[in-house]
Amino acid sequence: MFEPTGWVFLGALVVGFGGLLFWLVKTRHLALRMTAGVLAFALSTLFGAALVNDNYQYYTTWNALAADLTSHGTVSYTAAMATSNKTLTHLDRRENAGDLPAAPSVPPSPTPNPTPTTTTLVDIPLLGIPAKPTTGSGRVVRLDLPGKRSGIDRRAFVYLPPQYFQPAYANTQFPVLELLHGDPGDASGWIYGLGLAQILDHQIDSGRIGPMVVVMPTTFSGAHGQDCVDAPHGPLDDTYLTLDVADDMAADFRVLPPGPHWGIGGLSDGGFCAANLALRHLGSYGAVASMDGFYSTQADLAVLGKVFSQDGAGLRANDPTALAQSASGPLPRFWIMRGTRNNTDTVAAGYFEHVISAREKTMNVVVEGGTHTPPAWRAALPSLLAWTWNTLSGGPVGCGQADIPLGVGGKHPAAPPSSPSRKA
Repeated sequence: MFEPTGWVFLGALVVGFGGLLFWLVKTRHLALRMTAGVLAFALSTLFGAALVNDNYQYYTTWNALAADLTSHGTVSYTAAMATSNKTLTHLDRRENAGDLPAAPSVPPSPTPNPTPTTTTLVDIPLLGIPAKPTTGSGRVVRLDLPGKRSGIDRRAFVYLPPQYFQPAYANTQFPVLELLHGDPGDASGWIYGLGLAQILDHQIDSGRIGPMVVVMPTTFSGAHGQDCVDAPHGPLDDTYLTLDVADDMAADFRVLPPGPHWGIGGLSDGGFCAANLALRHLGSYGAVASMDGFYSTQADLAVLGKVFSQDGAGLRANDPTALAQSASGPLPRFWIMRGTRNNTDTVAAGYFEHVISAREKTMNVVVEGGTHTPPAWRAALPSLLAWTWNTLSGGPVGCGQADIPLGVGGKHPAAPPSSPSRKA
């Protein structure tokens, strides 16, 4: 109960704040009054932060908070990682594996969408990498990804599956999933806020999905971003995320080139980014996954209108709905998630699904009782990963609608232990 979102912790802050106020009023010593005032202000600030965290359920354990602050469970990149085939020693990162949901190999499709009038899907060849049970844990690598084309250099995290270090896969190039965080937010949220590495380990080790590399780049510099677009007189975020990240991944790791075996996904603003970038760069991605995203420039005109100075051409060129309607080439597959307790996300997802379904069937995931917060995203992540693997590997692609209870996967997984140091 004394966790960051527990009522005992919040109550202790309230009691402490009340006690300090009482001290401030009763004491006559100036130094003590100043001390009480400073401590009361500090506790009130901490209480405000705790309320925000309680609402969004970002850190639900002290371990998760400590791991984020110390970068626990990640290792710095070394060149040896790109070519190493040394088998990892087993790390029991799956302390809460029993609490993690089991996503089906092929997501269910009990309620198919109407048959599209024109089906133009990108062709995804069968990938000769099996999904079968294995042992060991993946490794989370932190590194800088410099952008030669964009001039941007930002921090990223990369998840390497257990097979990446196994001799049998020494010459294997792996499919890639690129995941984009929201705004506000940063790339570490996938690791510490959502427990992505633990979920991936559990799904891969159990054979529910095969091995894939997951890259989590930082999408913007500063306090807020610009929805991953190339600004006419500013940062070239689109160029960085679509071209530079792919170039850096190819240079540093054994991965397949952009195309049908690359996926892109995101949450909130990152969901818009994923849909927009995939539709702007047709052929670069075989799969797109959006958790609580929006799909029109009008939905974030306060940001995009400023980036493009209300220029209609720039706004239309970065509008996923308009791009989906006007695209002449094959579209990537789409996985779209929303929670039932957020009407804005539900309406946005429903309309975009309607637009896409005129071209192809989509996979629609509904989190019952979900809001625009991490618990809903944690619940949906196993489905996202299973669907993405099936799509990128050229296997059966789920479509229709899957309903997921909020409690499934909503519990914060244990913080991952430190990965072993890598010696060349």
